[in-house]
Amino acid sequence: VGLLGGLFHIAMKFVEGRSLDTILDAQGPLSVPVTLAVLQEATRGVAFANERDIVHRDVKAANILIDTDGRVMVSDFGVALRASDVTLTAVGTLIGTPSYMSPEQCSGLRAGPQSDQYSLAVVAFQMLAGAPPFQSDTLAGIIQHHFFTPPPDLRMARQDVPPALYDMIARALSKNASDRFASTSDMLAALEAIPASAADRRTSQRVLRDLARGQGAPRITTGVLPPLPDMPTLAVPPRPPSARRLPHALGYAAALALVALGGWFGSRTADARTGAPLSTAVPPDTARAAAPARPIPVATGKLRVLTNPPSAEILLDGRRVGVGSVVDLRVPVGPRRLRVQATGYEPWDTTIVVQAGATHKLGRVTLRVPGE
Repeated sequence: VGLLGGLFHIAMKFVEGRSLDTILDAQGPLSVPVTLAVLQEATRGVAFANERDIVHRDVKAANILIDTDGRVMVSDFGVALRASDVTLTAVGTLIGTPSYMSPEQCSGLRAGPQSDQYSLAVVAFQMLAGAPPFQSDTLAGIIQHHFFTPPPDLRMARQDVPPALYDMIARALSKNASDRFASTSDMLAALEAIPASAADRRTSQRVLRDLARGQGAPRITTGVLPPLPDMPTLAVPPRPPSARRLPHALGYAAALALVALGGWFGSRTADARTGAPLSTAVPPDTARAAAPARPIPVATGKLRVLTNPPSAEILLDGRRVGVGSVVDLRVPVGPRRLRVQATGYEPWDTTIVVQAGATHKLGRVTLRVPGE
């Protein structure tokens, strides 16, 4: 850890090999022995950190590296949190990558070891099925699935998954953190208890070496998972026209800003469908006295971020807002999708929750060259 030009940075070891997401993009699903080998080593690294009161908070396939010797490493602790750092992240701030985030992270609550377990289980599901369990065209849809949708039955895609591995993944994907493992070391013990022959271990090591060097491996054929339910962003019961309060987001305070707007429109539509009369008649005197409506001011916060390379584009909710840097850009409050991208580099995606009057300082975002 150092300080350069007024910005804190973390210098990390260069790993010659490839990230797991790059391998999965090129190779597709992995065999059960290879999946088990990667998952055991990744869980071992996360358990080591969790035992020292460090929560990674962004475990995903892109942050698991395989070197040319077939070794597995967990990288990018840039948003990791110590248990004692109670003021590091404001309550309601979303930290992580949506497809891998636990329900408690999606709601802006403080992440614990069980959040890392959930993310590891998403990675395991992705290695076996070829895709994360929850996907959607919108950020709100992904968060909805993390909150409410049961994971698809992995056995429909991979009938060769051992029952013990299936049970471990299902437990770690529990919606309630208390239903997961008491510690990540317990999750590792459950993984290590799954039988694997010495021949499987040797073969897995060789396959990982080949994949890290850009070589192929035998393709795995998978079944088709059932489609996820197409649920509305937020279920809102019909309300009379006078009841225009936004609904409570089922106890998930930070997710309210993301989904409440959709719920409000849903409630207005529901009003019309239930036949509640919406009178448009205005007494003449009232019509003459009515003043023109004033625009409602939009609450905003500020965003400050630098990029490396300086030519990288900065996109907010899919709209380009700068190149190389944005300084004190005014952004409407609520969850916002931030993306940094540049030709020849892997894009960087995250989600922030903008708070009124606050300045979100993300420091310098350094893009990774593919294969590093």
